Amino acid sequence: MTGRTALLLLFSLSPILVNAAEPNPQALHDMVLKLMQETKVLAVSELKVPASEYKADGDPGTLEIVTLDKKSDGPSRVTDDGEVIFLNHPSQKEQRDLIAKAFDIRARRRLAGL
Repeated sequence: MTGRTALLLLFSLSPILVNAAEPNPQALHDMVLKLMQETKVLAVSELKVPASEYKADGDPGTLEIVTLDKKSDGPSRVTDDGEVIFLNHPSQKEQRDLIAKAFDIRARRRLAGL
């Protein structure tokens, strides 16, 4: 198989591969609800280090919500693994959206076996 043929094959299969990785919506919803019931939420304030240097506790059973006071700590956000939410003066809607995003990430990771 030539490089060009392999590339064409990859592009033709990419929608199938992406859809195969997408979890069943009901399974995702059920996992989010399960995690919301099981997860312990830890509030962290008054960081001693910059937000970029903050180390999560590493426990997948906890969700850490870190309150940021300085603009230099960056915007409100969720870490890639959904284990930490950084809040930098967010609106209530932004807070809700970030919490939902964190649980969505956590549920997808759990369903993927991560």
